[in-house]
Amino acid sequence: FWEIERRTSSFANSFSNVALETAQNWLEAFAVYHNSRQT
Repeated sequence: FWEIERRTSSFANSFSNVALETAQNWLEAFAVYHNSRQT
């Protein structure tokens, strides 16, 4: 979990200039992927 958080933070820092909508879409896609892995 901590590794994922570290990589996500690194990703966010690298693309901090990306539009909020794009980041929101990425997070939504990640959430869908994460949820699909749990079932």
